[in-house]
Amino acid sequence: MAPMNTDLPPELKPFETSLTGPGAKLVKLTKSLCDLISRETTLLRERKTKSAQTLHGEKSKLIAEYKNTMNQLQVNEHLLGAKDSGERKYIKFVTERLREVIRDHARLVLRLKSVAEGLIKSVGEEVAKQNRPIVGYGNNAAYQVSRGARPMSLSLNQVI
Repeated sequence: MAPMNTDLPPELKPFETSLTGPGAKLVKLTKSLCDLISRETTLLRERKTKSAQTLHGEKSKLIAEYKNTMNQLQVNEHLLGAKDSGERKYIKFVTERLREVIRDHARLVLRLKSVAEGLIKSVGEEVAKQNRPIVGYGNNAAYQVSRGARPMSLSLNQVI
């Protein structure tokens, strides 16, 4: 797992090992998700999309388990103690790390999506330009192309 306790505040260190039950499971799942999403982000940065796709099954499984654990804790809030307990503060700290990893991942995916869409648009425009029918001669004996020709479209249907 990712070493998440490097910037852990000293007052939260005892709770790293003292959590039990669903709280401990939630922290374990959160750390696992952080590690997995960080690995996926690294693979995408390195342009290894096939390797990143192999992580989808494991990520889906972890997300489903995370959601179930969160639902269990929402129903049984008392398992985490008082609203300002150290256990809750530790879980919030770990969850904030997950949010940071997800934000970083989302920025990268959006950037890659923009690049892919731009490439597809450029290729589509070029193909449409080359496939326009010539309707006759225009001024100066130059070929005149139809202005009403519809552009061809391409699409990318791949999950990253």
